[in-house]
Amino acid sequence: MRIHTLRTITIAVVFLTAVASGDAHPAAARALPSTARAAELTLKLWLLEAEAGDPMAQYLVGYKYVRGEGVPQNWTEAEKWLRASADQGNPDAQWSLGTLYELGFGVMKDYAEAFRLYGLAARRGVVEAETNLGLFYLDGLGTEQNYSEAYRWLHAASREGVREAETGLGRIYEKGLGRPLDLMRAFMWYSLATDAGARSAATRRDEVAKKLSPDELDAARRMALNCTRSDFDLCD
Repeated sequence: MRIHTLRTITIAVVFLTAVASGDAHPAAARALPSTARAAELTLKLWLLEAEAGDPMAQYLVGYKYVRGEGVPQNWTEAEKWLRASADQGNPDAQWSLGTLYELGFGVMKDYAEAFRLYGLAARRGVVEAETNLGLFYLDGLGTEQNYSEAYRWLHAASREGVREAETGLGRIYEKGLGRPLDLMRAFMWYSLATDAGARSAATRRDEVAKKLSPDELDAARRMALNCTRSDFDLCD
């Protein structure tokens, strides 16, 4: 399925980019002789806490194994520590572990388990998990298709400007999946996703535009502008 293949690639990139961002490096400000040495020391510090059962430390160690920072990249170890953290209720670890199950990194690919983990994390407000959960409902991955739930979760994630969620909403309105068919609103969501960098959305936006009259196209563009100016409050 091409849509799912593109989405999987995007999720992998998002996952690895999040890992590479270094948002949770407690020693980031320390002056150390090299990045590699700093990574090694940071890993050792967090590993001690992880082995003592700290869920945040377990999550960070898992991420370091994903990234290969301070240690060779190892998906099996990543899964081990992310699972330990997820089992203690860490929502970021639940989303991350779900991603491993969706992609089959370090574990057998299992959409049902990915869906379960995304659900846990989404209900704790992890926007990436909200997006993935909505797309799973939309595509019927790991669960039965449910367009109402797809809309619910994609709409929640779209308020954070997530391009995959915006693209999913464009699909819903373009095809009338659980919502009234609305090409102007489909154009709006595809436009917003395109502005956020979703290349596949640009193609769909242009195809939808061909079906709109000049007045409808102008109105759809104003809708997209109003949505952005309202910080995604006035979109639906």
